[in-house]
Amino acid sequence: MELKKTENGNVFIWMSLLGFDKNLPDKGVSNYLANAGFLPDGCVGLVCHPDFIHHHRGMEEEYFLHRDNCSYNGAPRNKTRELQNWTNYDLRQLSRELKAQGSNLYISVFGCDTFNSGHEEWIYQHQEIMAHFLGNDRVVKGHHFLLKRFKDGTYYEDFFIEKACQMLADYEVKGIHMADGLCHVGASTRICAFDFSTDFVDQFLSHTGITPPAEVLASMGSDEFAAEKLRADWINKNFRLEWTKFHAFRWNQFFTKFCARVHAMDKEVQVLGMYCTDPFETYSGFGLNLKEIVNAGVDRITANILPASATATKGEEHFHVFHRWMPNASMIAAHLPKGHLVSMLSVQDATEEWDAIAHIPCMHQRDLFTMMAYQLVDKDGSSRALDGYFLCLGDDMSKKDWAWEYPRLVQAMAKDVEKTLSPMVLWSDAAFDALLPEYFRNYRWSAPKLYGALAAKGAHCGGAVRSDGLDNYSGTLVVPNFDLLAPWEQEKVAKYDRGPVFCTACPDFKPEDFGITPAICIRDRFSAYPQTAFAWGCEISDALRADVEQLISTDDGKPDLDLDYARTAPGSGIVDSFCYAKVTEGFLDAMALVLRAIAQTPFAVDRDHLLLQLKNGSYRMYLMNNKIMTYPIAKVASRQPIKDIRIRTEFPILPPKFVESLNSREADSHIFPDTKGCAKQNFVIKMPPGGVTIVDIECE
Repeated sequence: MELKKTENGNVFIWMSLLGFDKNLPDKGVSNYLANAGFLPDGCVGLVCHPDFIHHHRGMEEEYFLHRDNCSYNGAPRNKTRELQNWTNYDLRQLSRELKAQGSNLYISVFGCDTFNSGHEEWIYQHQEIMAHFLGNDRVVKGHHFLLKRFKDGTYYEDFFIEKACQMLADYEVKGIHMADGLCHVGASTRICAFDFSTDFVDQFLSHTGITPPAEVLASMGSDEFAAEKLRADWINKNFRLEWTKFHAFRWNQFFTKFCARVHAMDKEVQVLGMYCTDPFETYSGFGLNLKEIVNAGVDRITANILPASATATKGEEHFHVFHRWMPNASMIAAHLPKGHLVSMLSVQDATEEWDAIAHIPCMHQRDLFTMMAYQLVDKDGSSRALDGYFLCLGDDMSKKDWAWEYPRLVQAMAKDVEKTLSPMVLWSDAAFDALLPEYFRNYRWSAPKLYGALAAKGAHCGGAVRSDGLDNYSGTLVVPNFDLLAPWEQEKVAKYDRGPVFCTACPDFKPEDFGITPAICIRDRFSAYPQTAFAWGCEISDALRADVEQLISTDDGKPDLDLDYARTAPGSGIVDSFCYAKVTEGFLDAMALVLRAIAQTPFAVDRDHLLLQLKNGSYRMYLMNNKIMTYPIAKVASRQPIKDIRIRTEFPILPPKFVESLNSREADSHIFPDTKGCAKQNFVIKMPPGGVTIVDIECE
């Protein structure tokens, strides 16, 4: 049977070598692809340990790869196969076999070290290029920090680039994927507590021309805890902005060199880069500007939007990360040049021991379908935000798994959407740049932070509108940080008249100064940094105004952010929130209440939802369940008579139930009344635990 690639998006499969069989002539490629039933755009071989590159010695002779290259972290097996001892020749043949069948092999490398547990590691002979993580009372050294220098003053990045390019050529692969701990290194530590070694601080001082005080200068040469802590405190207190921009500069410098070399070989560079963080947190927390590294040549960002696996592995208390991470699909897409973004999708992982398909299929499907629902409006019009999937991981998927998974991938990527009808969030490049110094002064909220917080309150937005695409959008518009927009953007937003507008801004902001007459304007009364929110182009009822007033009149009792703590809080982006100025819970509830009330859509829905319009004129509604252990009912009222409803997910089995009143006993019962005389404008429908129900609605 001839296999084809997916038509409406890219599908890459991240997988360890356990997914193939080195003992077969074609290394198991035919069997794997036959089980999958399609041709992936690439199999991204997780060889894991960077010594795959450091210890590469060409193809003149055959040699065995390290155990932790043959499986993720040297795991002894997955469900299908015991660990096999692959050689360099085996792996090159795998690349050739995949290419012969119409796909490609990429090499995926972590920045990890494993304490010499799997083999004698290269980095322990070059410990000067280890990253330094600043703990409470000690410096922890580990991982491979590409931007540091060897003892002789030469740059590790130059050595790495040379060895990586040799590897890419010798194995005849399509490209390299730089994963966890390699870019960026500090997956669990922000740069306020990351690498204040003599080497990297010296690079910082040379680049910026900053002259340190005598005691800091005297500390240079020592990488003991006291010396690094002294340098960290001085930089974080006085030059956090410059420190962040320096990190970004060095990563841009690295990728400019690396991508030029790789592209000259007609190969590609893929980068993870962010750690479940949005574009602003990736920049402010890890010193990596995703847009800039793509402009430097990176071919693809493989964002890890993985709420299902994070919830399952970290605990149910982290179920909220769905709302935090899902907006990243459209926020990163708006931030990047178009066509460079795919998202990881939690499938299964034998090494980390979780299986989303087998154990949490409802949550998995919610991720799968919803991440492809988010839209991006730019100068070319409206399109899907993501370019495709990066399956994590695919080495242990059976034929049965693929038969379940792949049709859903195809369904989710179908290009039948015309536009979103849910509110859209404005993305401004100017506001992104202006927020960085503002953030380090007062830690005000970013656009993605507001987006996710509103979603967690049931006010879901359907994607992002770039400022240069605003003329292509009609509908409810959400504008974070209006005061940080460029003047031309402020003028354009102030004149927007194709739907309601909801904005936030700095304390004491006066919309009237910009020719805006708000229908409602509220301020956070119980925060040290009291943000402003206002809306216009809508009507605010007396009842709504009273509800809002009640919400914003109550202090939640939470303390304001300690700015000294915020400047040095290490934290991670994976489950911990970054530091932000306090926004009183009642004020956030009020913002969500206003946005839900003014959003102009054809339906009123009592559950979290996204609403899209299809090219055929029908509506597609995503009904999302935030409860892991319950089957709730969603109640939907249509402003038009409904002609037909088609359930797009395999659950529920029964059709939606039309009722005369959503408040009736019938609506909450298991009785299906005769609907012949019903106006068919109100219906109820079940949702799976922690999952999503999708319906297509055709109105008369």
